[in-house]
Amino acid sequence: MFNKIKVRPFQILITSAGVVLISLVLNLTAVAQAAKDNLRPAALGKKGMIATANPLATLAGQKILVKGGNAIDAIVAAAAALNAAEPYMSGTAGVGYMLFYSAKENRVRSLVFGGWVPETFKITKFKADAKVADGAGHGQMESIGPRIASVPGNLAGWAKALKDYGTMPLSEVFESAIDYLENGVPITEFDQAMWAGTVARIAPHAESRKIFLKNDKDPYVVGDYFSNKPLAKTMRRIASEGIDVFYKGEIAKEMAAAFARDGGFITEKDLASVPDKVQWVDPISIKYRDYTVYNNPPPGMGIQQLQTLKIMEGFDLKKMGHNSVDYLAHLLEAVNLSRIDTDKYIGDPKFVSVPVELLLSDAYIAKQREKVIAKVNERKAGIKVETTLNSLPEAMENPNAAKYKYATTSLSAVDQWGNAVVIIQTHGGGFGSGYVAGNTGVVFNSALDWMTLEPGKANTVAPGKAVGWCIGGMMQFHKDGKPQLIVGSPGSFGILQSVPQVAMNAIDFGMNIQDAISAPRFRWKDELGLVPAKEIIMETRVKPDVIKTLRSMGYVIDTKLGDWSMTVGGAQGITIDHKTGWMMGGADLRRNGYAVGW
Repeated sequence: MFNKIKVRPFQILITSAGVVLISLVLNLTAVAQAAKDNLRPAALGKKGMIATANPLATLAGQKILVKGGNAIDAIVAAAAALNAAEPYMSGTAGVGYMLFYSAKENRVRSLVFGGWVPETFKITKFKADAKVADGAGHGQMESIGPRIASVPGNLAGWAKALKDYGTMPLSEVFESAIDYLENGVPITEFDQAMWAGTVARIAPHAESRKIFLKNDKDPYVVGDYFSNKPLAKTMRRIASEGIDVFYKGEIAKEMAAAFARDGGFITEKDLASVPDKVQWVDPISIKYRDYTVYNNPPPGMGIQQLQTLKIMEGFDLKKMGHNSVDYLAHLLEAVNLSRIDTDKYIGDPKFVSVPVELLLSDAYIAKQREKVIAKVNERKAGIKVETTLNSLPEAMENPNAAKYKYATTSLSAVDQWGNAVVIIQTHGGGFGSGYVAGNTGVVFNSALDWMTLEPGKANTVAPGKAVGWCIGGMMQFHKDGKPQLIVGSPGSFGILQSVPQVAMNAIDFGMNIQDAISAPRFRWKDELGLVPAKEIIMETRVKPDVIKTLRSMGYVIDTKLGDWSMTVGGAQGITIDHKTGWMMGGADLRRNGYAVGW
């Protein structure tokens, strides 16, 4: 009656009538928690897969795949669509990173379009500025206004990827984005919460209020439709004239004039320099179990994720058990220790020396692993440990504020030819700087808020310097020379913690990608100025007795955000079974995430 085709971790049963029945084959001891809590099955497809943080962005990418476009075409279409579907998270004047596997070239490449400090930047101009929290506590600089914007790279990154590896022109891949911006998109409950949580960032700026607030004052709510017609006009010009109109032409002149008028630093010269700065570079990599794992190099902070994996590779994770006391204690210490390194070392390699080889060397990792073991044993033995809370920004102490103020997004795509790509892009804070330059409809990022004013640090702000970014943290896991898992997540410095958790859920505990994403997670409160961290956010779907035991070991655990919280990330990922050709996509329920296969 049935012909069985195994597609791990799914089993597909084909009846004689041709009906396809899909049943999960679960390792119950490993994934019972995830299976019980997960409300969504993984997406399946053979010709392509795309996963983003919003269904409309996923639809934009899916349309491109069905039309015959490749993964680059699709992900650029989705990334651009987020201008309308997730305007608070990212956009044309945002910043980002891309990790791309070219099947034709059989190699992984990194594209950094992560933002740069304007050449005329001066710290002294910040002294009298008002500050608005973004929920992340990024140092002493203001979080809104034209002075906090870095020179944006998203558009240049999209265009560079499309030119070198895409098959479609900007005019075609921007169609959905322009349609959404012109005709409007419906507001979801998640959108409503984001608007309510970030309205203070928009309110001081007149042009921003016209676009992002109803009647110049009210946030959008469920039942409304959001459009941005000025940006639709700008995107049409870019689609027809190319990116030079944005970086060197009339739009650049208009934006630079607005910055000069309103006290910002970005100039025509800054904008004109961007296309030449956005170039492919080699990724960094490690061996983890049977996989080669790729990540973005500095100024991205993805090296922290690789360090965490290498430390954890030395332990029998299956024996420990998923989200057990032993597993979480060792992982918590590995993450905290690795974060100290990114805080100390990661910045623009053109300005500071970053010891990548040392930080990933077997000898160094072995020493770090021994420190982890010693710390866990110390806690188990009941030796007094420091549990004093960090002085947290108000927005992180308020669960409602903290839940809705991170402003980054992740998206992944794989095509029928085997190309695989993952992007993390951001505005920095909710609606970025909150500042729209001129009549362009383009809201600018707040990336400079993620640097420090303290002199002598790796990520100290300086004219012309690239921003040191946690958003560089995304991973591709390859076996036998081909990608089998790609994954990324937003979440501030939690990006560097969430992605390894999802990856180990899939690699070590055998979860399918959707269960791996949905499983309960944690993150240290380790924003700028809070390293080493003292307090942990943990979802309460972790077993109560586990949380109780961890607390008895001296861990300070904040459970105010409940069972599900976007504060621990909003991951998207794809797995590929090269033996059968099936792809599986997962997207995070903590946001509007949605994966679709074809």
